[in-house]
Amino acid sequence: MSKICLGCGVKLQTNDKNKDGYIREDKYDTSIYCERCFKMMHYGEYTQVNEPKSIDDIVSSVNKNAKYVVFMSDFINIFDRVVDIFKSIKTPKTLVISKSDIIPKNVSFEEIKNYLRITYGIKDNIVFTNNKTNLNTFIKELYGHDEVYFLGLTNSGKSTLINEIMDKYGSTNARITTSYKENTTMDFIRIKVGNMTLVDSPGFLIDNFSLAKNTLIDREIHPITYQNKTNCTYNIGNLFNIKLTGLCSATFYFSNHIDIKRLYNKETIGLSFTVKGNSDIVICGLGFIKVNRDVTICIPESIMKYINIRPSITGGSYGKN
Repeated sequence: MSKICLGCGVKLQTNDKNKDGYIREDKYDTSIYCERCFKMMHYGEYTQVNEPKSIDDIVSSVNKNAKYVVFMSDFINIFDRVVDIFKSIKTPKTLVISKSDIIPKNVSFEEIKNYLRITYGIKDNIVFTNNKTNLNTFIKELYGHDEVYFLGLTNSGKSTLINEIMDKYGSTNARITTSYKENTTMDFIRIKVGNMTLVDSPGFLIDNFSLAKNTLIDREIHPITYQNKTNCTYNIGNLFNIKLTGLCSATFYFSNHIDIKRLYNKETIGLSFTVKGNSDIVICGLGFIKVNRDVTICIPESIMKYINIRPSITGGSYGKN
């Protein structure tokens, strides 16, 4: 009988060290994690997966098998592509805005709910979770469901939330592998908790900015607003430059660990396009910039695949002239 890794969901195998699910033959009978998950959990070592599941494959499987879905997305990564995936789930579902403790205090949860309902026409239930959430409140959302699938972008907090629910119930099941790296969960993992079965799903993988751990947003965002004077270049954490041309205010919502520097008369090579006022320039996985007026933006071509434009989700900012 084959075994699956309880950390990532992949089938354990002893034949090929370079393929997913590898475990040494002498460890096969006693191991509950593959070598990749074991090293990730105990030594912080990460190995890229070979064949991540496609979005279409995940959605197809969920629509065929799921009775109820919890779909997770954090505050910065709500845009058209993510909402389209959410809407493609046909089974009853709840949208969970995870890591809600990163949301600036001057932005209320009710404002975000209204934004999602008006901008994207979302009629499903919307709730917020974070690492300080009273789980009793969230668990009430799951009452009456004997099986719940957890979906979302890679690194949206699915596995962490399931582990917290397991802790709340005092479950003795092995914990799911969590990491700030993408595709930690590789296949569907079923966990019995109380009277429910929780199903952790592979994260949806879309182009996102690969980050070091210390650049992740792990606490409340303190946005910074600059008054853009005709044209200015902004250095984002020594990672890349973005040039804004036009009189506007530009509010940056990034990790507090990322230093934003404004530069004058700095040429930026890249692709240019116009963004309408009251829009967010989302850099998937990194953060977003809100502009209050029409502006021309120049972004390095290598960064363009991470860019998404959305109507501004917030108007809150802390000023800097």
